[in-house]
Amino acid sequence: MKKVIFVLAFFCALQATAQFNRKLIFIGIRGGANFSKLETQDLSISRPGASTMDFFKTNSTNRTGYVIGAYARIGRKIFIQPEVLLSSKGGTFEILKNGSTTPVNVNVKFSQIDIPVLIGLKVGPLRLNAGPMASLNIAQGSQLGDALKMYTSQNVNKTIEQATFGFQAGVGLDIRSFNLDLRYESGFSNISQFDLQSNAQFNSKVSLWQLTAGFVLF
Repeated sequence: MKKVIFVLAFFCALQATAQFNRKLIFIGIRGGANFSKLETQDLSISRPGASTMDFFKTNSTNRTGYVIGAYARIGRKIFIQPEVLLSSKGGTFEILKNGSTTPVNVNVKFSQIDIPVLIGLKVGPLRLNAGPMASLNIAQGSQLGDALKMYTSQNVNKTIEQATFGFQAGVGLDIRSFNLDLRYESGFSNISQFDLQSNAQFNSKVSLWQLTAGFVLF
């Protein structure tokens, strides 16, 4: 009986040690697609030499871009997950010139380094996570500047803010070392802001849905 008790105690100790030593930090990579939309404030403004007003309107078209990067997950059931991501974003808005009903579409493209810090809860293979995000602009197209330069005296060489802040929230699924994530992202701050003529102001934010697949490296 003593031997049986000793063996049971030994295996219980091994199990307790294994539970204590279970890995709590995971490093992985993830990549996928962004489906982003540019949200602009509707406004009307006159151009120099024009007798009618031009109208700025949001277009609901989504732009497909890429996202790729790495993450660290600290914790198992309740965790914190900082990430560094290279993300391509953009969207479209419309300008109706001289009262025309046929819009001129302005396609905006830019790339950012996103740094979200998510706090999450894991229930079985499912995850819920949300948190703040900082974004640093690293590249942009010229379309937005070309469209705005006739309406403002500001420098339009750099139309996207150098740094912006927002949040991400979504759900995930873990299957062994593989994971899938669906997230929504929106900005707290404008990605672009310009004072236009006639005391008008052009403001824009980006929002997107993000679908990615990932893999735990170690």
